[in-house]
Amino acid sequence: MSFTEIEAALDKLGPDDLRRLALKSWTAFVQKEALTAGDNECDESDPRLLKALDEAIAKADTTPGQGHPGSQVRARLDEWISK
Repeated sequence: MSFTEIEAALDKLGPDDLRRLALKSWTAFVQKEALTAGDNECDESDPRLLKALDEAIAKADTTPGQGHPGSQVRARLDEWISK
C-alpha cells in the first residue's frame, strides 16, 4: 500500500479507528527510533512539538462528547512534565 493510498483511506476511518491507528503508528515509530540511539531525540520544549500538540488539542476540542477535551489533556500533560 502506498503512502497516498494510506492517506486516502484515513478519510474513511472513524475517530476510534484513527486513535488506534495513531497509537499503533506511534508505537512502531518509537520502537524503530530506539534502534538508532541518540538520533531524533525530542525536547519537551521543541516549538514544533508544542505547535503540533496545540493543533491536536484544538481538533480534539471540536469533537465534544468523545473522550476528554483537549484542554484537559493539555493540563494533564503540563502536570506530568513539570514533575
